[in-house]
Amino acid sequence: LVLLFADQTAWRGLSLSVVHVFVPLMLQGPSMNSKARTSAGFLALGLAEWSEGDLQSLVDEAGEVRVRLSRLAKKKETGCHVAFAGLMLVGRVGGAVGLMDGSSDVGGVHRLTRRVGTVLACGRPDAGPAPRQLKMEIATPGPQPVVFEGIDGRMVCGVAGDVHGSGGPTLLDADGWRHILCCGSCGGASERLCESITELAGCIGT
Repeated sequence: LVLLFADQTAWRGLSLSVVHVFVPLMLQGPSMNSKARTSAGFLALGLAEWSEGDLQSLVDEAGEVRVRLSRLAKKKETGCHVAFAGLMLVGRVGGAVGLMDGSSDVGGVHRLTRRVGTVLACGRPDAGPAPRQLKMEIATPGPQPVVFEGIDGRMVCGVAGDVHGSGGPTLLDADGWRHILCCGSCGGASERLCESITELAGCIGT
């Protein structure tokens, strides 16, 4: 999929968007507590369905998994709310703050409801043209293609080993990408993906 973009094929306008769907769709385990062998079998089945073009089966299976996980997450969130309120009532602010994360309203990351949108809009100044004195006309030279000659699969793997952070559009965090790109158990597939990302970097940069 990455090479469909880098090689400027007819699929270039769609390929990277498909990557964002493909990765979480393939790596979603059948349950929260599934073992590695079970998840590997689920992945092999998903890849076979993808190769055969049976996208409907993939979507149906993923939807069923998401429904089950959503129920478990809702129970967990309710327990988190109760624990947060209990700790605050007894003055254990530090413990309550420790329950905050980005997956729940307890963590301060609210769902963008109409009320939240209204509150945010009230604190934002009206848009307007930037003052002329703040504008700087700077001509930036384009990148030299020779810069990308130093990027290879080994560099991609090395950088992946040093990167940390949460998931982006693919919903796969830095640890997940490190495992895919640098894990020896993936064999030649990891090396091919690193080389594909090398070509993608050069294509985007130039």
